[in-house]
Amino acid sequence: MKKLLILLITILVACSTPKHCDAQTFVSTTPENKNIVLEEFTGIHCTFCPDGHLLAQTLYNNNPGDVVLVNIHVGSYSTPNQGEPDFRTSFGTAIDGQAQVAGYPAGTINRHQFTMTQGGGTAMSRSDWGTAGNMMLTQASPVNVAIMSNIDIGTNTLTADVEVYYTDSTVVLDNYLNVFVLQNNVAGPQIGAQSFNPSAIITGPWNPTYNHNHMLRHSLTGQWGDILSSPQLGDFYTFTYTWNLPTDINGVDLDITNLEIAAFVTESQQEILTGVVATPQLIFPNSYDANVTSSSADGVICASETDIEITFKNYGNQTLTSLDLAYDINGGTAVTYNWNGSLLSGNSETVSIPAVQFTPQATNTVTWVVSNPNGQIDQNANNNSTTSTFIHEDQSGNVITGIDAGQIDVSIFTDGYGSETTWEVIDEIGNLFGSGGPYSNNTQYNEIAYVSIFPSCFAFNLYDSYGDGMCCANGVGSVLVTDQSNNTIFEGDATNLVNFSEIGIYFSTGSGTLNAWECTPFGCADVGVGLGTYATQLDCEGDSTTGCYIISSIEEINPANSIAIIYDVLGRPYTIRPSELPRGIYIIDNKKVIKQ
Repeated sequence: MKKLLILLITILVACSTPKHCDAQTFVSTTPENKNIVLEEFTGIHCTFCPDGHLLAQTLYNNNPGDVVLVNIHVGSYSTPNQGEPDFRTSFGTAIDGQAQVAGYPAGTINRHQFTMTQGGGTAMSRSDWGTAGNMMLTQASPVNVAIMSNIDIGTNTLTADVEVYYTDSTVVLDNYLNVFVLQNNVAGPQIGAQSFNPSAIITGPWNPTYNHNHMLRHSLTGQWGDILSSPQLGDFYTFTYTWNLPTDINGVDLDITNLEIAAFVTESQQEILTGVVATPQLIFPNSYDANVTSSSADGVICASETDIEITFKNYGNQTLTSLDLAYDINGGTAVTYNWNGSLLSGNSETVSIPAVQFTPQATNTVTWVVSNPNGQIDQNANNNSTTSTFIHEDQSGNVITGIDAGQIDVSIFTDGYGSETTWEVIDEIGNLFGSGGPYSNNTQYNEIAYVSIFPSCFAFNLYDSYGDGMCCANGVGSVLVTDQSNNTIFEGDATNLVNFSEIGIYFSTGSGTLNAWECTPFGCADVGVGLGTYATQLDCEGDSTTGCYIISSIEEINPANSIAIIYDVLGRPYTIRPSELPRGIYIIDNKKVIKQ
C-alpha cells in the first residue's frame, strides 16, 4: 500500500512583518544577475528527448551555479507502457499547458516569451535554449533567493529553509515563491538513448535502461507558489517547508539520497526572475541502520533457477562493514548471505546472487530481510525488508513448445524506416544465437539463426528503436519466424506490429538427434539433424584447430586489440576493435570464438 503523502508547510517571518527586515541569515543582499531556470518537457518514448537532456546538461555545466534544470515528464510520450515507470506529475501537466508546448522535447527559459518560441506560449525547441539562456544571464535580477535544506533519515523528514531578498522593486505587484523537489539518478526506459545520449545508458531491466536526472517529483508550494505581495526594495522573506517523505510517488521510489531542492521567484505565475538549486544535507541519527532500497529477479523461460539482486544503503552514521542478507523464493527455506565490505553513510551497495534454484510458479516472489549491521541490532527495523516478483514463462503458458533444434528462418519485410528494425535470438541467460538489422526501407530480408537442444529455452526479440512499430503510417512491415520443419514461432503483420519498441516471443526446442554437433556457449551441443559441424560429440570436443574456444574477451585471441575483420556466424564482418564487440559467436582466424 502506498503511503499517504503528508505535506506540512509553515511560513515563518524573520521579524514582525515580512517586509523591510534588517537582518538576513544566508541570502545575499548584493544585486545579482538572473540565473537560468530551464524547465524541460520530455518523455520516455520521445526519440529526440535524450538530445534535449544532453543540451540542457551542457548549458548547466558551462554555467556553474547559474542554471537550474527541471526535467518534466509530460505529454503522450511520457505515458508508460505496461511494466514501465510513471514519471508524470500533476504539477508538470499544468506547467506544460501554460507553456503551450507544440512538440517534444521543448523547454522554457525562465518562462519568458522569446521571439523563437514554438507558438503562442513560452516553449522553445531545444536548439534555442542556449541562445535564450545566455541572454537571460546578462539581465539584472531584482531579487535574490537562497536555500538551506536537510533530510532527517531517522524521521524521514525533509526541511527546506528559503530566504528571499529584494535588491530592487518589481514591475508586477504580486510575486510568487516556488519550491520544487527534484530527483537525480532515476533508472527507467528511454527511446533514442543509443543515438543521442549513450553516456546516460546504465545497467537495468529496460533496453536500454537510462539514467534520468533533475526529474520533477513534487512541489512544496503547490502548483503556482506562495504569494509575495507587492515586494519592494529591501524586502526580506523567510520560509520553512517540511515534508514527510513518502517511499514512492506513482510507484516510483523516492530516493532521499538523490534529491535536489529548487527555488525560484515568479512575477504573477509566469515570468521567473531568478532561481537556485541546492542538495539537502543528510542527517543520520542512528549508528546502525541498513536500508533496503530495491531488489530484483530475472524472469526465466523454462529453467528452475534465476539470478536475484538486492541494493541496500547505509543510513547509519557508522561505516557499514558487515550485514546479513536473508532471501527466500515463494516462501521457501531462507538462505543467508553474509556481506562484508566498507560502506560510508548514505552510500549504497548491490549484491547479486546467480543461479538460485526455486520451484516454479507462474508469478514468483523473492523476499529479502537484512539484519545485524556490524553485528549490532538495527536501530530502524522499518526499512529492512523488500519483495520483488518475476515471471516463469513456461508456467504462465507463454512458451511455444515443439520447436525443432537447428536452423531458424527469419523473414522480414521492412516498413518505411527499416533502419529502426533489429532482431536477435538469445537463450534465457542472454547468450546470442543469431541477430539481424538494421535494414533498408521497404525491403525483403531472409535471415537465419541456429539453436540447439541444450539449452532448450530461447527468445526471439524484435526491436523498433523509434518505438512506433512497423505499421502503419510509414508502410506496413511483416515478420515470419519458423523452424526447419516450418513450425511458426512468430508471425507479425498490421494487426500486431503497431506502436512497439520490443516484442519478445519465447520458445523451447524439444527435438533433434545426437549425430550433429555444434559449438554453443555451453560447449559442444546437439543442434539437430545434419546441421552441426561435427559428426559426434567427441569430434567436437577433440578438434583443437577449428573447434570451440570460450573466452571472456577477444583480446585473448588478439592481444594487441587492433582493428581487425571479424565475422559472425552468418558471415557478416565486424570492422571494429575486438574489445568493442558484443557478446556472441564469431569467426577469427578460422576459429570459432564465443565472447561471453
